[in-house]
Amino acid sequence: MFIPEPLKDYAAQLGFPESPTLARIFTLLYDGPDDLALVAALPGTAEEVAAKTGLPGDRARKRLMEMVKQGVIIVDFKNFSRFRRFPAMIELRDSSVAGPDTSEELLKLWERLVLVESGPMIQGLKGREIAPMVRVVPIERTVEARNTVLDVDSARRIFQEADIITAMPCVCRKIARANGRGGDCPAPKEAVCLQTGLFAAGVAARGLGEKLSREEALRRVGIAEEAGLVHMVRNNVQKDMFMCNCCSCCCTGLHFVLNYNYPGAVAPSRFSIRLDPDLCSSCGVCVDRCQFKAITMNGGLPEIALDRCMGCGNCALTCPEEALSLVETRPREHIRVK
Repeated sequence: MFIPEPLKDYAAQLGFPESPTLARIFTLLYDGPDDLALVAALPGTAEEVAAKTGLPGDRARKRLMEMVKQGVIIVDFKNFSRFRRFPAMIELRDSSVAGPDTSEELLKLWERLVLVESGPMIQGLKGREIAPMVRVVPIERTVEARNTVLDVDSARRIFQEADIITAMPCVCRKIARANGRGGDCPAPKEAVCLQTGLFAAGVAARGLGEKLSREEALRRVGIAEEAGLVHMVRNNVQKDMFMCNCCSCCCTGLHFVLNYNYPGAVAPSRFSIRLDPDLCSSCGVCVDRCQFKAITMNGGLPEIALDRCMGCGNCALTCPEEALSLVETRPREHIRVK
């Protein structure tokens, strides 16, 4: 199967210019010549897209809105009258399978594209200076000097100040379980993929998740921490935010870091772990808690690969001797604000 001619540039943009797997995904997501023409004509308003495609304006607008609802295109956050394509493969994947009626075939196709066919795309990204899409934020109570935690480092502050909050089931775990992975995933049954602002409004408009109070959102943050999940947020400071709570058994960002040796998929927090060997009891709990596989036991003590440590605080949270803590190792300027 070949990439449809109108979407060849889009396939190249996503990093899979000749993938039969992506060709089949496009066939499932975009239903017929009208859809192909509309998607190929993006970005633009309904009127602009209609003019480019020759389709009647009402028909173009109706179908564009339907595709937004289906999660296969998106409305531009900066101009709600404009429609656009998802700029990255992972965004299209997440949105297109977030609904309750995703076909088994589509779940298996996305699994193949990400786990088997992403190598060339990752190699291309390694050679370019591209900011990661997500950034780790630490578990605040594991930071040694609390006064070094900024508002933008705080998982809880995101939700304490949000006007609208939603939670939806994790797409990565949905795909993993459909493909026989993640059977021992530590994630709680309650949804811990959280959104605020326009991200939350989009989830609510599609009927995908549940609206949360601030108090409930903070509780979900807490149970994600207890489960050993890594807080990852949008990698720039905006009012509209999302927080994934990630595991190494299911989550795509960690898959790219661990299995494609691409740490650039995730921006670390401003902190790194520090061990006090005099307090350590050699229990090894930290080895199991580290989702980045950055800790091994050597001579009875944890050995930390600091180049792999993303500063999440998971290991410190459950250290029975409090021998581990997060210390500030990166400046405030490390955090992107645009």
